[in-house]
Amino acid sequence: MREIKFRGKRLDNGEWVYGFLIQYENGWFICNFIGDAYQYEVDPSTVGQFTGLKDKNGKEIYEGDVVRIDDLGIGIVDYEEGRFAMRRREERFCWPVYCRIDHSPFVPEVIGNIYENPEILKE
Repeated sequence: MREIKFRGKRLDNGEWVYGFLIQYENGWFICNFIGDAYQYEVDPSTVGQFTGLKDKNGKEIYEGDVVRIDDLGIGIVDYEEGRFAMRRREERFCWPVYCRIDHSPFVPEVIGNIYENPEILKE
């Protein structure tokens, strides 16, 4: 069974926080009630769900991460059609190409995310 958790950037200092996602009338919050309890308001445009997968270096993979998969290139982790996938644009096509990251024979590597490293996608 996959662990359900989210990440988001705190509004007060821009740091990433990880845990449960809660929406109140006054905003979106990432909370953790285990161990060091906290609740931080986050920018909802930065919220991404944990895919349940780790990259080849053991780093957790979240929606919005930019990953590299050998022979497939670089793309963004997204949730599409009931699964997490790598979305990329082919030079000769004008629609996204999806590769299921959980069924790929290649292991992804997280090289950044779309919030802090948008320039990676231009390479």
